[in-house]
Amino acid sequence: MVNIIPLIILCNISLSMIVFPFKPAYENKNGNISKENEEYNSTHFLNDYFNRELYITIKIGNPSQEVKVLLSSKVCGFKIGKTTHCINSKEYLSYYNRNKSNDFNYTKKYSGTFTEFGTERGYTAEDSIYAYTDLNLKNEQKFNKIGFYLGSDTNEELCGIIGFKMDNYAYYCNKINDLIRDFKSINITNNYKWILKYNSIDEGYYIIGAEMKDLINKYNDKKLFNISSLITLGECPWSFSVKNIKCGKYDNMEVISKNQKFEIENDFSLIMGTNEFYKYINKTFFYDYFQKGFCIKNIWKRSQVNNYYVIECDKKYFGKNDIINFPNLILVVDEDHREFILNYDDLFTEIKHKYFFNVIFNTKKNGTWTLGKIFLKKYMVMFDLDNKMVEIYNNYGEDHNESLNNTSISEISLYICIIIVLFIITTVVAYLLGKNLNKLRKKRVNELLEDNYEYKAKEENEINSS
Repeated sequence: MVNIIPLIILCNISLSMIVFPFKPAYENKNGNISKENEEYNSTHFLNDYFNRELYITIKIGNPSQEVKVLLSSKVCGFKIGKTTHCINSKEYLSYYNRNKSNDFNYTKKYSGTFTEFGTERGYTAEDSIYAYTDLNLKNEQKFNKIGFYLGSDTNEELCGIIGFKMDNYAYYCNKINDLIRDFKSINITNNYKWILKYNSIDEGYYIIGAEMKDLINKYNDKKLFNISSLITLGECPWSFSVKNIKCGKYDNMEVISKNQKFEIENDFSLIMGTNEFYKYINKTFFYDYFQKGFCIKNIWKRSQVNNYYVIECDKKYFGKNDIINFPNLILVVDEDHREFILNYDDLFTEIKHKYFFNVIFNTKKNGTWTLGKIFLKKYMVMFDLDNKMVEIYNNYGEDHNESLNNTSISEISLYICIIIVLFIITTVVAYLLGKNLNKLRKKRVNELLEDNYEYKAKEENEINSS
């Protein structure tokens, strides 16, 4: 049977997507304290949830070698070596020996050092890699001459890293190899887009070159938001601005701030809120719980520079009924009132003994939001490296309204069923009571007739005997 992929490449026709399955890289920072322990507190929570990198396993070389590769929004490019970003665990470290691959070559694209490799000096190189071309992970194909930066030589434990940072104003980002640009340059994909598509709480696919319509059943173009990422001097994280931030429940909504900036970071598991939002929730929701000691606000010291407020609540006094009353956080993107909604399900994490608020706050004045995995899991977010655009698909509003309508319909149906059942029960009881009363009435009448008959018979006998 003819292999269709080489024919596609020779005919200069692009594939639709490149797919790598990703998993979370878990690093135990809490020792013997697990989520089951009563001692598990806000420090343990942020050790677990503040940063949790994702990784993929790439088969590289001919013959192939497997290399664990972290996915990070803090850097750019595709690099392999003893990077400072590597997790110091054999589970996430690999060996890559360039001498064992028949397809390896050094290239002259870039030569220099990177801060994540310390003082090491590496070189751009190329090798063959293997990747899937479908979401079912059935079609794995080999691709030749895929570039990367090799920061370490052979026979060392190392890891790879794929950076998602925009390359504006980063003097070397557009000079080194990048998987997204490489696949487009050799005509494997036809755009510069990428996405982290979650299929479960922690796992999913890193996809290059797809369109949103390729990934969503019953795709509706009206639900797609195209937002220009904000370009500023210095660091350029993927970000966008919203017109208003509203909080509240149902018709009782309040605009708490305007023209806010939101950064998106896939390394970050939670949400970073602003001082304005903290003041609002303290006043409208948490104040009484703080006063009663049901919830407490702690300070987590991440570094000498950055400390964060985190809120934890004791499940003995603070439960699901309390959480349901938490106001929705609504991001109104534009004048057309297109919006993203985060509700109590998104904003709290439940463990055995406690609830933790998923929005944390820098102890210094903070006017910028950071959206982490909580947002990326709920909304599909695609990034366009070439056009500096963020595409967000929003089907939550419609689904949520449908859910509310279904809930209302269900409740009405339940009430109707209860009324019908009560009516039937009442009718049956009334019928049985009526039937019994009728029997008693007939019995009494018969008894009276019998008594009367006996009396008359006795009377007649007395007369006849006299």
